[in-house]
Amino acid sequence: MLKPILFLALIVILTACGNANDSTKPNTEQDVSTTAETTESATKIIKTQRGDLEMPRHPKRIVTDGYLPELLVLGVKPIGSTQWDLENKVIKDQIDGIETTGERSLETIVQLKPDLIITWVSDEAMLQQYEKIAPTLAIPYSSTGDIFETMRLLGDALDKTDEAEQWIKQLDQTAEEARAQLADIIKPDDTFALMGVFVVDKGFYIYGDGGYRGGEAIYKHLQLKPPAKQEKEMIGKEAYRQVSYEVIPEYAGDYIFIDQGDLISEVWGESEGLWKSLDAVKNERVFKLDPELFWGNDPISLELQIKEVVKMLTEKQ
Repeated sequence: MLKPILFLALIVILTACGNANDSTKPNTEQDVSTTAETTESATKIIKTQRGDLEMPRHPKRIVTDGYLPELLVLGVKPIGSTQWDLENKVIKDQIDGIETTGERSLETIVQLKPDLIITWVSDEAMLQQYEKIAPTLAIPYSSTGDIFETMRLLGDALDKTDEAEQWIKQLDQTAEEARAQLADIIKPDDTFALMGVFVVDKGFYIYGDGGYRGGEAIYKHLQLKPPAKQEKEMIGKEAYRQVSYEVIPEYAGDYIFIDQGDLISEVWGESEGLWKSLDAVKNERVFKLDPELFWGNDPISLELQIKEVVKMLTEKQ
């Protein structure tokens, strides 16, 4: 009788030990799931102009220096942005809750504890300071071909490619409708110059089709024709160029868009007579651009610039 009892007792003990061992084994399915989740929420490596960048796959605390409207269009609301970005009038209704970092205050940025910084600065010393705080995605201003390339770069980095493509499609449609409106207003051979004065250096500038003073809206999206000299020397080559007063007639078109046009008298002084001799000026075909709108080259400003140019030309006719 004793042997069977001892044998049964041994079986019970071994079974209990087996169950105890099983309880210490990892749940394979649970571990696989946890590993996948950890991988998904960790980092990823993207290619940038400065080399490979390891950044959060899903950043939650972004600080931006220069790309606030772009992020808002993509549906991404950063926690901090520079003061001049926050003063952009085209996004005033979308910035609640975004902290100001002033003029790139490193102390303030540190306090915000970002997990990603997105900037348009190209200064290497500043970028190195940013990188000490958080992974930094640098897309220097005017380093991309156009706003489409900028939006696609940001969309790829932030897993917002669908949103970027949707906006691109929307802008294309806006520009197409705008060109159709202008088709019955302007002649195919009409030329449009883009110029500006600058009080600080009392200089006069000619702008190309880059990201300055509405050049991208006017020449790339509305496809208005620049004067021959400007087209040959600047379109697709230079975003802006300072020129002397004497050569301005060579760049003048049938129409002139002028940045800070109210300052012509102050800047030109005795040379103002040359300005008044231009055909566009004599024929009252000069359009003064709103600096608060045309100084920006973000996606929201760009769409509004297209509409504003059409409005100015339509009202003139």
